[in-house]
Amino acid sequence: MDQVQFWRLIDEARARAASPYDVADQLVEMLSLRDEREIMQWDQIFREYQHLSCKNKLWAAAYVINGGCSDDGFDYFRGWLTAQGKRVFLDALADPDSLVAVEVEADDAFDQEMLAVGYSAYFRKLGMLERDYDKAAAARAAHPLDERVKAAMLAEIRYSEDIDCEWAEDDLESLVPRLCEKFY
Repeated sequence: MDQVQFWRLIDEARARAASPYDVADQLVEMLSLRDEREIMQWDQIFREYQHLSCKNKLWAAAYVINGGCSDDGFDYFRGWLTAQGKRVFLDALADPDSLVAVEVEADDAFDQEMLAVGYSAYFRKLGMLERDYDKAAAARAAHPLDERVKAAMLAEIRYSEDIDCEWAEDDLESLVPRLCEKFY
């Protein structure tokens, strides 16, 4: 599994989903049909994208769209962002204000279920009614992210110049003006 296959699965799940919030369920269903290695590699790629998108200016965008954003809320926002597909994800890292073009209601840009897709698919694959998180963590550790895949993921990202800027609420209008206009 590489980042190309990762995004292809997200696109397929988006196409199958009855609503934007069914993407995670579709991914679990699709991934559970694959072998353990592919499931855990998908999970590793997802976790790496979560890490690569943990950026202050993107957090500012999440704060505006969702009317505030805690640490956990930012994780859920990045889950939602990943579920929007590769183009939206990468565009948001290049310019968080580009999220103004995404159809989303205020306070609705979050998807906690996306954070659990890998493990949920793994548990379904094994038919585990009682979830053994230690076993899932061991399976994930047995299938580390290939450094070439990691490098390819990073090579596709073009961060905005000020992606790591510190901000306060007073700074939001200058950081993400179009989002502020839309959501405030």
